[in-house]
Amino acid sequence: MTAVCDVLVVGAGLSGLVCARRLSAGGARVIVLEAQPRVGGRLLTAQLAGAPVDLGGTWMSAGQQRLAALARELDVASFAERRRGSAVLDEPGGLWTHLRRAFTQLRAMRRIERAARAIPLDAPATAPYASKLDAVSLEDWLAREVADPIVRDRIALHADLVLAADRSTLSLLHYLVTLGATGGFGAKGPELPGGGREHRFVGGAQRLALRLAEELGDAVHLDEPVVRIELSGAAARVHTAAATYTADHVVLALPPALARNLDVELPAPARALAAASSPGAVVKCVAAYERPFWREQGRSGEIYQPRGAVRATVDATAPDGPATLLAFVVGPEAVAWRARSAEDRRAEVLATLTDKLGAVAAHPVDYLERDWSADPWSAGCVACLPTNVLSTGAAWRSAHGRLHFAGTESAVSWPGYMEGAIEAGERAAEEILGDGPVEHG
Repeated sequence: MTAVCDVLVVGAGLSGLVCARRLSAGGARVIVLEAQPRVGGRLLTAQLAGAPVDLGGTWMSAGQQRLAALARELDVASFAERRRGSAVLDEPGGLWTHLRRAFTQLRAMRRIERAARAIPLDAPATAPYASKLDAVSLEDWLAREVADPIVRDRIALHADLVLAADRSTLSLLHYLVTLGATGGFGAKGPELPGGGREHRFVGGAQRLALRLAEELGDAVHLDEPVVRIELSGAAARVHTAAATYTADHVVLALPPALARNLDVELPAPARALAAASSPGAVVKCVAAYERPFWREQGRSGEIYQPRGAVRATVDATAPDGPATLLAFVVGPEAVAWRARSAEDRRAEVLATLTDKLGAVAAHPVDYLERDWSADPWSAGCVACLPTNVLSTGAAWRSAHGRLHFAGTESAVSWPGYMEGAIEAGERAAEEILGDGPVEHG
């Protein structure tokens, strides 16, 4: 089978679908090819105790204006995340020790944020001392610059939860760029409509992708992995096992690590980044209960641990859903997760919840987990870079002839988030549309 279009988009995650929608509105004939039997990419909403629960991308934060606007356009409502109550912190020491650490941590965070602000987010290789920042890992820098081990653990835990990377190999420059592109250590801007700094979506975040796919209709082809892309000649040719597509432009809306599996000639900066990219390993584990017992204890449901398999938990209860706790396993622990039996993994999570929140946590009414590094079409979470890559000019963004890049990793702001996915999809579409509608060849 052969087919002709103006633009071929590879990947029906949020970024690819946003890109296709914008192109279609601009008059382009678009086809979206998706390897999986579903849309959404790293957005995935499942059922837990009869209610929707997000196993992938989940939150909308203050300052994410594109995501808020898209949700309004698609009529996907959101609700404020509940964070009332105290968190469980795995830290020793009394009141004065905690106050001293808080002051030390604030100074360290301000220093890190100042360094992040000095880096041009769209061209980090041009930053002052880029090579020096890129030559050291986050772990080595923290060991050298932050004396208090608890403060080091707090900052490292933030990096673990944002990038899910091995901090011993994670480039300090890459961490600073990500920090600067995602608003620093705290969400910036006014509260979201309806209150709160973070929101979740009614029915789950994957509804955004499903609504976009509904608008695009037959333009979205599922279960059709791309195997080869030819960019030379009068038009690009995109090959799958079942068909060949001819297009004037091709948009890669997929993680850099997955592009390594494609037979395609990438420009040198993109080739270098894809070769070095290591998707962060994340496992999300969710447990449903008869009642939110942690609230009865005055707890928020949040647990933060610098060590161990479960690094953090949050209250993920929806307004009309069961009482739910969401636990995160990230980084090296997540890499080793799948080698353990399902029973052992479940027991590890419930043991942590029981230790921190009481015996009732050992008896959920339902339980699910999602290991994103075991997903062959995601390979993990947001892309992370080791030392000595970003300062060389490696990048996953600039158009090259007929080839364009989308996906959250190519965003300037909020890379790794839904907001970044939208920015990247819109930017790739505008590169193609330019100042006017697409002329059909």
